[in-house]
Amino acid sequence: MANYKRQFWNWTYVPAERRHGNKVWAAVLILLIPAYFAVTHFIADAAQVNDISMLPTLKDGSCFLVNKYIYRVQAPRRGDIIVFFPPRFHPGPYRYVKRIIGLPNETLAILNGRITINGIPLDEPYAAGDSGPNYGPITVPENTYFVMGDNRMESEDSRTFGVVPHARINGKIKAGRWFTPN
Repeated sequence: MANYKRQFWNWTYVPAERRHGNKVWAAVLILLIPAYFAVTHFIADAAQVNDISMLPTLKDGSCFLVNKYIYRVQAPRRGDIIVFFPPRFHPGPYRYVKRIIGLPNETLAILNGRITINGIPLDEPYAAGDSGPNYGPITVPENTYFVMGDNRMESEDSRTFGVVPHARINGKIKAGRWFTPN
C-alpha cells in the first residue's frame, strides 16, 4: 500500500518553482469566468437570425453582436432592430430579431399595404414589398413596442403575437455584415 501511495505522489508532484505559475493560472480563471458571464449578461451577446423575416436587411444564418446595455441608458427608437424573447405562447430556445415600428402610445394601422402612425404614412426604405393586408388601427400600450420583420409577407411579428413588452427586449443589433454566411 505504501508503494502505491508513493507512485501516486510522484505522478502528481509539482516542483516548488512551478507551483507559483499554477496559482497565477488559477487566479486568472477564477477572475475570467465571472467576467465572461457578466459581459454576456449585461453588456453584449451574440445573436443569430434564424429565418427569412428580416430579408433583405439581414440574411438567414447571419450572426450579430447584441448591444444589451443601450436600452439601460436610452429608450428604443423606431427603426431599431432588436433581439427579444418570444411571447409566452411561442416557447423556444431562440430569440426573435425584428424591427421596431410602433412606439408606446402611438396609433398604428396598415391600410392598402402601407403603415400609418397616428394617421401619417411611414417611410420604410428597408421594407421588402408592401406590409400586407389591412390591420388595425391599434394603440400601442405603455412600455410595449410593435415590431415587424422587413420581409413583411414572410414575417411572424406583432400582427400575429401582439406587442412586445420592454422587459422582454434583450438588446439592439446594428445591420451590416459581421459573421454573415456566403
